[in-house]
Amino acid sequence: MKIYNVKSDNVIIVGEYPFHKELKEELLPLLENYPDEMGRKTSVKATMTKYDWDPKSDRLERLKNNILEFANYNCSFKWTGGVYARYFMWEFWANIYRKGDYTLSHDHRPQHLSFVYFLKTKWYYSPLVFSDSGKKIRPKEGTFVIFPSNVRHLVPKHRYRETRITLSGNMQIKGL
Repeated sequence: MKIYNVKSDNVIIVGEYPFHKELKEELLPLLENYPDEMGRKTSVKATMTKYDWDPKSDRLERLKNNILEFANYNCSFKWTGGVYARYFMWEFWANIYRKGDYTLSHDHRPQHLSFVYFLKTKWYYSPLVFSDSGKKIRPKEGTFVIFPSNVRHLVPKHRYRETRITLSGNMQIKGL
């Protein structure tokens, strides 16, 4: 696990998913030629699934649960009375970047936590950039990045013929 400060009170956490290879083998045939369901009407100027994407995959559920457990262990805080906040998955989608695709600077307010998971990439493909600090996270397959949803981020133009595929999502605090 790596931890970076992007502002005085905002931290991003980078973790690795141990079952990446199996997940990638299952999802790539589905995502490589996926149609653009959002019509480039969001900040993501690339092919995108809907925000409630759910291909009914046990392996994908395992990834989502792993990210939730990681967030609940590493990003939780105590409410008044000593009870810890717990997160749940609010939205989940895939982004397929082809040559020339990019993402504009944006945030995910009013959600609480957001994440990016690098499903298919090379280390030299476009990084995840946190706009205010300029901090860049180089993509690495099987790595996920969790950050507060109010932190602005972007992805520079993808310059390669092979696709760069990420899975993204937002988490909310239970009870709010």
